[in-house]
Parts: sequence; C-alpha cells; structure tokens
Amino acid sequence: MKRTLWKLFPFTAIDSKAAEAWLNRLGEQGWRLGSAGLYTARFWQTGEPVSYAVTPEQGRREDFLVLCRDAGWELTARSRKMELYASRAGAHPIPLETDQALECRSFLRRGIRWLALEAALTLMFLLNLRQLLDTGGPTDWPALVLWLGELALWGGCLAGDGIYWLRVRRAGELLPRSMAGVWLRWWAVWALVLLGAGLLAVMWLRPAYL
Repeated sequence: MKRTLWKLFPFTAIDSKAAEAWLNRLGEQGWRLGSAGLYTARFWQTGEPVSYAVTPEQGRREDFLVLCRDAGWELTARSRKMELYASRAGAHPIPLETDQALECRSFLRRGIRWLALEAALTLMFLLNLRQLLDTGGPTDWPALVLWLGELALWGGCLAGDGIYWLRVRRAGELLPRSMAGVWLRWWAVWALVLLGAGLLAVMWLRPAYL
C-alpha cells in the first residue's frame, strides 16, 4: 500500500473553507497531513479516518494551541496565513469554535485585494489585446492567442472571486467554495509567471540576434 502522498496545494488564505473540505476528503481515506508549503502538501497513510479544521493564522498563541489539544486537535502545518489542524490519533475532536465575524472580516479585506489585482490584470490584458488587434497582422497570431488565454484566465478569476466575495459579504460568514475557482486562480498565477519569464528571456536573448 502507498504510504506517502504528495499533492499540489493551490489554496490561499481566502480559500480556507475549500482547503478544509479538500483536506477532509483526503482524511476520509486515512491520509494525515505531514507538511504543507506554498505549492505542495505531503500526507502519510494512517489506515484510519482523519478530520481537519482550517483557521486563519493565530500566531504563536500557546493558550489557543492548548485549547485545540484539549478539543482533540493538533497543529500540523501553517501555510499562506492559514493554520491546518488534524484530529489527534484516537481522538474524537470537538469542532473548533472560532470568531466567525472576525474570519469574515479578514476574508473580505484579503479578498478585495485579490479582486483589485485581478481587475488590474484583466484590464491590462484587455488593453494590450485591443492594441494588438488594431496594429497586428497575420504574424501576430501567437501573441493574440497568448493574450486571449491570459485575458480568459484572469477575467474568469475576477468573475468567480467577485461572485464568491459578494455571497460571503451578504451572508456574513464564510461559505463553501468550489475547487474550480481555486484551480482557475492557481493556473492563472502560473500562466502569468511563465509569461513574465518568457518576456524576460526574449528581452535578454534579443541583443544576441541583432
């Protein structure tokens, strides 16, 4: 039987509910979180179900960690302003009681920053695409496809995250989030990184061909 499992970890602090649901699906199969970084998470097989809870980062508050241990939880990892808790072996954990209003306000603050970034990038790619259509020709098809792809990714992120942000604001509490929106933002970020790296490479190599 496979004892160790590596998974991509696409979640940010505004995806805490989606991260919790994702972890609990793995926990039902007996996978216990060993570590979580910026982009990956490592699990090991326990042979018994594991429950998970995800909270905003609490810092080094020993009193809170003691309460968590008494409730049957242990802190297994911190990642992207989130604390990831797993049920202790053989324990029946009590649901963690957190300040829902505080979590909601924290999400709304972080979420509006993401929306501003997504709106700026969407507008940038839209303006570049318009300029390309106005001045380009048949030889610009690769650039056209690239810019259309980036525009679709960031426009989709803006629409999905904007709708979710409004739902949470209206409800006054964090709501479940689909994994589709999480993965879309993850791919958009990496597409932007690759685009930036490609443009830098072109600028660096161009003098060699002049």
